[in-house]
Amino acid sequence: MARRGRRRPQHQRRRELLALADVSRPYHPSPAMRSSPAEIPSVHRRSKRSSSASATPYPTWVILNRMGNRRDSLHGDGTTSAASCTSAGEEIRVSLDLAKPPRTSLLVLDWPQGPRPSEGTTSYPHVIAAHRDAVLLEIVSAAKYPRQRAVDYFVYDASEGHPHPSLTRLPVCCWKGTSNADSPRPRVMSREAMGLLSCGKDLFIVADLERRPKQPSAVNIYLFCSGSDDWRVLRGVPISIRDDDDGVSDLGWWSTDVVLPYGRRFLIWVDYLRGMIIANMLAHGSGNDQHQQPPVPVLRYVPLPVDPVLGNPYHSDYGRGCPAATRSLKHGRNITLFSLLENQTWREDATLDFAQLWGLDSENRLPHVKPEFPVVDMEHPHVVCFLLNKGRHFAEPEATTWMIKVHMKKKILLDITDYSNKAGCSSSYQKTYRAARKMSEGLSFISTEMPCYLSAETMEK
Repeated sequence: MARRGRRRPQHQRRRELLALADVSRPYHPSPAMRSSPAEIPSVHRRSKRSSSASATPYPTWVILNRMGNRRDSLHGDGTTSAASCTSAGEEIRVSLDLAKPPRTSLLVLDWPQGPRPSEGTTSYPHVIAAHRDAVLLEIVSAAKYPRQRAVDYFVYDASEGHPHPSLTRLPVCCWKGTSNADSPRPRVMSREAMGLLSCGKDLFIVADLERRPKQPSAVNIYLFCSGSDDWRVLRGVPISIRDDDDGVSDLGWWSTDVVLPYGRRFLIWVDYLRGMIIANMLAHGSGNDQHQQPPVPVLRYVPLPVDPVLGNPYHSDYGRGCPAATRSLKHGRNITLFSLLENQTWREDATLDFAQLWGLDSENRLPHVKPEFPVVDMEHPHVVCFLLNKGRHFAEPEATTWMIKVHMKKKILLDITDYSNKAGCSSSYQKTYRAARKMSEGLSFISTEMPCYLSAETMEK
């Protein structure tokens, strides 16, 4: 099966882009907008497509929903399917249902022996992370009150040099404490704090960051490298912090909202109320040798371009809120786009207030609700996709949700698409498709360049 060549971003240097909603209202932790995967030092340019390739409508990147779909046929789609088995020995297949942004894409799970989709959210796959040619997903074998050993993690890999994508089940990560030194117990992994880094040459790294409440300037990292038989546990990894950083002593309240990959060496753990922990996962020149264990990551703290929320961020009524949806600041009703430069300083690139946004909708099709869960276009860094969900704000569960695509600098509404939440779907696949999309509402999206690594037939089906 012929594969499309690897392609890199066309813009001259990719930078970390962060969108923040500036909303005036009484404080409760209401949400910082999500950023795109990006790279921190210098990056390579994406190679230009051939003239024949540029004429095709293939997307170079897609937006994945967090919750995947169930199909349960084991036939897959013939192009993106990869097979494996759960820890219970049940056969599964994973494939991708891809769409051009601002439409969202779905990971699809075929699991005939698994729990029925009607049994609840745990019977659906959960997408944890994605980077370049790889996707990290979680499958829970028991629909109700799952035991930790019933939770399986897989990496879907479409790396170049293989005729078909592969699906690798990760070993169980166990922990030992003073009370269970002789009987290690499976560790509960964090969906929010697990990151995936595709390093090339069949090498990928999965890492889970755990804070140390009594030692805020250090963290524990649970690390798995492809080709390994087990996880590494790195305790007390120090975080490099500049002396002039305000609010750093408050890292004891750190809570990861999202993990972003950057290039082939960096993972970035983001707390939208505090800042970022940037980790060089392949420091000291370890390269891409999958037979060599990566060294201890080198960590550094970088503040966000807005004041951190100091102290305990948990509200008695709202909890911590949903910082991945939108981040409320102090004045106005604006969306602001920032770039993190190579010297670790931020630059404001564009601002769009809500009145300007609604003014772009000349046909008055869109609901005037706060845009949420922004995704920065992986090809054009001044273009951002947003979710508009009237049902979330006005208790209308069947309200239509919208995805919009906006050029922040030129202030142009580039594209819109809508999804109906009304019942009435006929086929079982349509029902589970609608259920997966519905369950993904309130969860951040994941952007990925996976189409660049799949066969041309995948996008033509």
